[in-house]
Amino acid sequence: MKALVVDDSKMVRTVQQRALESMGWEVVQASNGEEGLAALEKLGGCHLVLADWQMPVMDGLAMVKRIRADQRYKDVVIIMISSNAVLESIQEALDAGVNDFVMKPFSVDALKERVSGVVPHA
Repeated sequence: MKALVVDDSKMVRTVQQRALESMGWEVVQASNGEEGLAALEKLGGCHLVLADWQMPVMDGLAMVKRIRADQRYKDVVIIMISSNAVLESIQEALDAGVNDFVMKPFSVDALKERVSGVVPHA
């Protein structure tokens, strides 16, 4: 299964990639929402997107809205990962179409648990 990890921090992307690969995922990285959309297009879709909220060029929320507006990606599971975890922000992300929300900082085990929770066959 294919996953897309989108975060402006290379270190965070690497941690997420290693966690997903240990679960059997094939992972592609992008450093902002615009690159994430381009990668998604190039992949022809994927099963899972882990998206940081605050990124340069295009933030995660804008990227999520663009993904959800495209019927080709209606079944993609999206997990928003952010340090901006006030209730209003979480609700805004859920309203935009994310399937789950993970607060930074996170543990690898917690991330794996959340992924397994929204993608049961992961």
